[in-house]
Amino acid sequence: MQKGVRMNRGVKLQVAVCLTIGLLATAAAGAQSFGTAKEKVTLLRKLPALVHLPGETIAVKVTGHDEHSDLARDLQSMLEAELTKDDPRLRIDEHAPSAIISCRITDFSHPTPTVTARPSLAVGKNAPKTQNYLRVTGSLSVSFQTKSAGGAELSSDNVTAKYDREFDSSGNSASEGVKGSVTSAWKRVTGGASSEDLNPPTDAELRALLINRAVEKIAAHVVNTSETVEVFLAKQKGALDEGDKLAAGGLWERALETFETATPDPKPTEDAYRLYDTGVAYEALAYKAEDPKAAMKYLDEAAIDYGKAIDSRPSEKYFLEPQRRIEDAIAHYRQLEEEKHPAPQAAAAPSVPAVADSGTPAAPKPTAAKALTNAQVVSMVKSGMDEDTVTQAVRSAKAVNFDMTTGGQQALIGDGVSLTVIQAMKTRAERTHLASAHQPATHPAATHPAATHPAATPPAGGSTTPK
Repeated sequence: MQKGVRMNRGVKLQVAVCLTIGLLATAAAGAQSFGTAKEKVTLLRKLPALVHLPGETIAVKVTGHDEHSDLARDLQSMLEAELTKDDPRLRIDEHAPSAIISCRITDFSHPTPTVTARPSLAVGKNAPKTQNYLRVTGSLSVSFQTKSAGGAELSSDNVTAKYDREFDSSGNSASEGVKGSVTSAWKRVTGGASSEDLNPPTDAELRALLINRAVEKIAAHVVNTSETVEVFLAKQKGALDEGDKLAAGGLWERALETFETATPDPKPTEDAYRLYDTGVAYEALAYKAEDPKAAMKYLDEAAIDYGKAIDSRPSEKYFLEPQRRIEDAIAHYRQLEEEKHPAPQAAAAPSVPAVADSGTPAAPKPTAAKALTNAQVVSMVKSGMDEDTVTQAVRSAKAVNFDMTTGGQQALIGDGVSLTVIQAMKTRAERTHLASAHQPATHPAATHPAATHPAATPPAGGSTTPK
């Protein structure tokens, strides 16, 4: 190599740091953004168990197809560790357990990563116009059942863990818009990134990640769970930065008030970040709430604000993960409510029984539950019912037939229905849709709450975005 051409490591790092700082400055210029570590806050995500385990001993059994034997063994080991970590009073007893958690791996897929070329997310005058992106996906589906030693079923459900992330040709995450690409580059330079931040996960890493996510979902049914979730708050001089400082100090009530009373940015694409911060504050308050009803109300509000942020700035992919996280929590609390207060059975058929061909009275047939409609919700609101009562009526409805089109929602707002109630209607309507999707073709779609426990395979595709 010619003299003067070689660049020492220190100079390389200095140049890389300068370039990355330039990228950060360019991305943030004139707009709110997600920045470095000082904007990061940690939420303690607590979810109450859906069942009460009898006794203090458990046994975990995981099965699957022959090709999944190693996967089943690892999932069992991780689930045992997670359950005993979340509830220290529990211990594993294979011989005489008080409760048995039986799991079966129904699907494990890891398609070959795909490569696509499209406009680059990088910024700067020398940035490439196009770039190759590697998309890595995977999913793990598990059906499980919890029974007492006497054979009584305590709970059963299906869970699915998914991974879907893109990386640019440098290995930086491209699944979070410009923010993901820039911050990953910064972490690469400063050495503050994990393997997943720097490079696509290996097969072994993806496998472990999916198992861990599935284990967390199963554990949330069986024991009280508590996990830390790192989130970013958007920055901007003024109210947002003031609210960020309050949030970092754990003063979420005051942070929420600061975000909500801040003057909205006249540009919806920029005000999306204030709405996002408001959603984070509501989510934090939900996890701090001791009363499930209060937690559910905060989660509904968080879902509304996250949904508004996504609608205003759909290109900011970083908004999607919090919204998915919120939907999982809402589904958990809704199921908790249904477990505690199951809906009554459908009313019996008319009092005068029909007569069968044999001349003997035929067994009465249950009548289908009358579906709750937009008009009935409006009627409840106009009759003076408070928001909590209407929301609870929507959540516990055995059948719904809501018009959640844009026109339908505008009509609801015009009739005085609050956004909280509308969000509850959208969530309940989605539950009916998912239940119907899992019914056999020869049977009508079920609307009983039990239909929220689909048969082995969960629905494909993503979740519905609140608007």
